[in-house]
Amino acid sequence: MATLSASLPAPLWRHWRRIGTLLLLAMLALWVWSLNPPAPVDAPGVRWLEHRRLSHQDVSGRHVHRSPAVVALPDSWKPAGLPAEGIGRYRSTFSVDAAIAQDNQRHLWSLRIDHLCHVNQMWLNGTLLHSTLPRPGWLGAPLAALIDIPVNRLQTGVNALDIEVHCASQGGLSPPTLGSKAALTQDFKRHQTLTRDLLLGLNLICLTFSLFVVMLWWLRRQEAAAGLFGVLILVAAVRNCRYFVVDDLQLSPGLDSWLYFTAHVITACVQGWFVMALVGRSWRAFHRLLWVVLIGFPLLGIVFLPMDPGLKATRDVLQGALIFMMLPSMWLLMRHSQGIPRNSLVGLGLGWMIVLIAGCHDFIIGRVSADVTFSHWMIWAIPAGLPSFSIMVIDRIVNAFNEIEQSNQQLESKVAERTRELAAANAAKSHFLASASHDLRQPVAAIGLITDLLRSRLSDPALRSLTDRLLRAVNSMETLLKGLLDLSRLDSGTVEVQPRRIRLQPLLEAIVAHEEEAARHKGLKLTVRPTRAVVRTDAVLLEQILRNLVGNAIRHTREGGVLVGARRRGPHWEVQVWDSGPGIAPHDLPRIFEAFVQLGNPGRERSQGLGLGLAIVQRAAGLLGHALRVHSRVDRGSCFSVTLPAAELPVTTRKPPGATDAAGALTGRQVLVVEDDATLREALVQWLQSWGMEVMSGDSVAWVRALPPRSWDLLLSDHRLADGTGRDVAQHLRRHQPGLRSLIITGDTSPEQLAELAASGLPVLHKPFRAEKLRAMVESNMARADRDDSV
Repeated sequence: MATLSASLPAPLWRHWRRIGTLLLLAMLALWVWSLNPPAPVDAPGVRWLEHRRLSHQDVSGRHVHRSPAVVALPDSWKPAGLPAEGIGRYRSTFSVDAAIAQDNQRHLWSLRIDHLCHVNQMWLNGTLLHSTLPRPGWLGAPLAALIDIPVNRLQTGVNALDIEVHCASQGGLSPPTLGSKAALTQDFKRHQTLTRDLLLGLNLICLTFSLFVVMLWWLRRQEAAAGLFGVLILVAAVRNCRYFVVDDLQLSPGLDSWLYFTAHVITACVQGWFVMALVGRSWRAFHRLLWVVLIGFPLLGIVFLPMDPGLKATRDVLQGALIFMMLPSMWLLMRHSQGIPRNSLVGLGLGWMIVLIAGCHDFIIGRVSADVTFSHWMIWAIPAGLPSFSIMVIDRIVNAFNEIEQSNQQLESKVAERTRELAAANAAKSHFLASASHDLRQPVAAIGLITDLLRSRLSDPALRSLTDRLLRAVNSMETLLKGLLDLSRLDSGTVEVQPRRIRLQPLLEAIVAHEEEAARHKGLKLTVRPTRAVVRTDAVLLEQILRNLVGNAIRHTREGGVLVGARRRGPHWEVQVWDSGPGIAPHDLPRIFEAFVQLGNPGRERSQGLGLGLAIVQRAAGLLGHALRVHSRVDRGSCFSVTLPAAELPVTTRKPPGATDAAGALTGRQVLVVEDDATLREALVQWLQSWGMEVMSGDSVAWVRALPPRSWDLLLSDHRLADGTGRDVAQHLRRHQPGLRSLIITGDTSPEQLAELAASGLPVLHKPFRAEKLRAMVESNMARADRDDSV
């Protein structure tokens, strides 16, 4: 995996730094231009005669100044000794010539005022011209405005314009400009774009970028510096965007001022934490001070709000103190800047100085002078300082991702190495188990066949009792080996699913009949609910699943009973096996389907099973694609359920697999037995001869090749011989007798060997097996041979 530094090389970063520098210089140039934009010009024929301030009221409505006074515009209240907030009324008189009055009869004219409080009312010649007063008591800040003058409103000669402004700060009025709408609109839009729209867009970009950084921090908490930087820019950008909102938000002036003040407090405190995270130093005293300021200053604002409704005096004191909060941050940055690249440090310092100068300007000049033409610098400072901050933070993020990807590569290489080791160990384990299983199956198969022979020839009851005990021990070993074989076959992918429509009731009854004796022996009640369900599935695998579930329920239930039934679930049938056993704890549920896991049986008592049944159930259900679920409550019992697709059409009764019409007809058949284990070979020969068959036996492929050519009715050969395989034997004999029926017996359980046998198409009898199973397989092969001969 390529690292991020490879996809974002150093020259590209230097290129982006140049672009960031150019953007910064461009914004600084626009900033300087916005401080002194070109003044608009009145239309020819317009002459302003006089501007008077008629009255001034404070925020409570008390008249501070009643007598009219001639003023020069722009007029600012605070330098004139009046409160900077309140309600002021102006009257401006101007004269227009007859050509302008006539043009106004056909076209709209406009008044442009670059610093007009956005909460205002305006009258022209005694008629209301314009009003933005949303509700009594609402105050606003100066913004640029273009007010339309409808047709037939200008009169030749002297006209009177009355303006009432409701100012929250920077009270006053800048000079109006009169001209046709067509002449003023284009220049006004350009002014709005550079002084409002561009700033709003830049701050929205800052807002979006900060949200991205904050979300990145949320996902990667160790990037505290990036996260705090995002929070800092987020709060500052939201506060800046609020300058351009002129709609009534239904906030009281006091609450609005407190929110502004709280935003200043948050940005001042977050910048301190950002610097500490950036340099990797925690200054405990400064950290505590930041928390005191963050909590204490807004609370002080709430306390003083009744006494200082606009928080003017409170903000004058506390906001000035916030400026000094940047000094410890700058000292930390200069003292512990060794780990920060020089270019990033220069950019960070430049951005910090821009924000510091803008903050000082807005507080000192804005609040002290309160000039009506005052322009906030902070709305420019945040976008101007963002490139340097962003490049530094992105550098940190890129380096962090590079470290993560390098760690991932190292981890992947270690995981790959460990996977190879585990695969080798698993292969060795599988080989050992397959070999051990084969070596165990040989003597177990011989013991089973010899024990069956012995029992069939004994008449003494005492000896038959001993033989029965021996048979039970053999059955236990065969059950273990059969479970291992079933697991191997399911894991090898050699089991071919043959779905068909079957009725559930006969299958359930057969399973219950098989398990009824075990339930009766334990004093349990085994019940099957009658059902008419017809499902589509593989009958053999489903029987294996349900037989294991019912047998597992009986083994683990001491009293009560086991209930088996089926419920309709929409287009499916759900077969359920309920028991009143001890139940399964929730934390043990994931383990019960693992091979050889037995809960509550640390001594591995054989009566509790071998721990393979549920493992076989899970693999078989997965192979069929049937959902397997378990619900259990400790001391109450468990319910295992298998969901099967419903089938609507009736089914015809078919004989179970392995059934044959040729129950006998073995007498006189010629059988060739090839088995390298002498004990098992002798047992096979004796059983085949007891069924009336004529048998010749050998122990190798070479022995078979040395035989003279002749015809056989059946070949019975072990798969693994000293000098070859059973398939080699079958291939040699079929050169002389192409239609020879063959039956391969094997104790191999490895997935590879099972896959090879399945691909050969030869019938397979897995060791260990009993005499009944051997006879059934022999009769089945003979019956197929007879049918083929009759065609």
